[in-house]
Amino acid sequence: MLMITVENEAAMLTFRVDGCLAGRSVDELARHWSAASGQPHRRVLLDLTGVTSVDLLGREFLAEVHRRGDTLVGGATTRAIVEEIQATALAGT
Repeated sequence: MLMITVENEAAMLTFRVDGCLAGRSVDELARHWSAASGQPHRRVLLDLTGVTSVDLLGREFLAEVHRRGDTLVGGATTRAIVEEIQATALAGT
C-alpha cells in the first residue's frame, strides 16, 4: 500500500510518499507527478523517507524524476537508491 501526501507551496510541490513503491502504486504516483511537473516554474520534490521498499518499476520511475530535474530525498530504506540514481546520472554526463 502507498500513501501520497501533497504539500502545495508557492515555489515547490512536495510529494511525501509512505509505504511500498511497487507495481500499480508506481503508476498512481507517476500520474500525480506528471500532472504537477507540467506546471512551469514549479519545483517538485519527492520525499521518500517513509518508503519501505522499491521494486524495479519504482526505481525506473525515480530515475526518470531525477532526469527531469526534480529532487529526490531518500530515507533509511531509499537513501542508497537515491544515491545510485544520482551517481548514475553524474557518470552519464
